[in-house]
Amino acid sequence: MSAISKKEAGGGRFVAICFILFFGVIVVVNAIFAYMAISTQTGVVTKNSYEKGLAYNELLEKAKLQPKLSQKLSYNDGVLRWALADEGGAPLVDAVVNAKIIRPVQDGYDFNIELNHNGGGIYEAELSLPLKGLWEARLSSKWNNKQYQATQKFIAK
Repeated sequence: MSAISKKEAGGGRFVAICFILFFGVIVVVNAIFAYMAISTQTGVVTKNSYEKGLAYNELLEKAKLQPKLSQKLSYNDGVLRWALADEGGAPLVDAVVNAKIIRPVQDGYDFNIELNHNGGGIYEAELSLPLKGLWEARLSSKWNNKQYQATQKFIAK
């Protein structure tokens, strides 16, 4: 029977320690990634998504029944501007215009605002956006028992 030398026994211990350290590092890195994923995700993106999905065809029908308007949305220097004109090109001057401003990538920053008519079918509102980046305006206008809705994304710099 031959005896195992101390050098050979030390090599086995070294391999075992390397094996444990390798998997230990993997567990620590995965734990950090899991913590970051859970702590930074805001959760639900769309509330009542099932009900909204069921009502999608109804939403499409309402969109087809909207009056034909010429509209242009812009966002410059903190001012949201929506120009509205009817089919013939005449500006809409008697509309009540509201906007829901949404931060699509982060919860907690959505708000509603009314746009004021500045003449010539141009409706404006000064926005005080808390963050730079992508925003979405869901605009709604009502006049003479008619309604028009539009959605537009814009970038705040």
